[in-house]
Amino acid sequence: MNKTKALSIFIYRIIPKSLISRIFGHIVLIPLPQSLMDSIIRWYSAKYNVKDEYHIPPGGFRNFDDFFTRIINKETHPIDPSDNCAISPVDARIDQYGEIREAAIIQAKGLDYSIRELIPSDTYIKFIWGKFITLYLSPGDYHRIHAPVGGSVIGYFNIPGKLFTVQDWLVKSFPGLFVKNERIVSYIASNAGTVAVCKIGAFNVGKITLSYCGVWANRTFRRRHEIFFDQGARVPVRTGDELGVFHLGSTVILLFQKDAITFDDFKVGDKIRMGERIGTLKNLKKK
Repeated sequence: MNKTKALSIFIYRIIPKSLISRIFGHIVLIPLPQSLMDSIIRWYSAKYNVKDEYHIPPGGFRNFDDFFTRIINKETHPIDPSDNCAISPVDARIDQYGEIREAAIIQAKGLDYSIRELIPSDTYIKFIWGKFITLYLSPGDYHRIHAPVGGSVIGYFNIPGKLFTVQDWLVKSFPGLFVKNERIVSYIASNAGTVAVCKIGAFNVGKITLSYCGVWANRTFRRRHEIFFDQGARVPVRTGDELGVFHLGSTVILLFQKDAITFDDFKVGDKIRMGERIGTLKNLKKK
């Protein structure tokens, strides 16, 4: 590791990341004059290549968070209709994917982390020898998170942590980055077994909200808690239904059980759109 990267990592370690992120999260909620808001949107869209495919609410966007969490026009993101198909839950870049080697996931070349650290409860056992895919959302991407499979949301795991940036340079040089950062995991029971949708927080991510309940991450006072809903309280979801929202961007990691999915043929670094297929599911319930 060169001196510049080492210094950058040291700075990220010592700055009050959670406090700065919470402050920034409040700033982006401040209502702005429409003319100023329009100028900010034009500048941001040009800088980060934001696609003009979103719904503008009556009266326009009130603040930057409204724009960042914008709702897309549904026709721009059709959901793959194939049977037994898993889709990308987000617009993103594919950073890594493959087999969970016993309990280890690739973060970057030469850097692994454990699913036991990612999901610090006995639930991690479900995903040993399963499959994973890591999806990075750039600043210009659509930042709502959707269900990669149909089924029922059976619970979630809210895990406090740090808020390191998830920019490429740090992911490739900082071991265990994703398991150090704050995250919320949604569990979906499907015909292909349990699927974990891990939403990873990052520096300047004001919060992560869940669409199916009133939970959100990066609160001032928070604690680790994993909750499984009673049978009657489980939330039915169709493939493509909204699960949550990043209020400023980050990363999603999907976990599948052993023999649950065969990934399509794509390459690390490929861009993928929410609704596009990522693989074929196998019906584990019939085995």
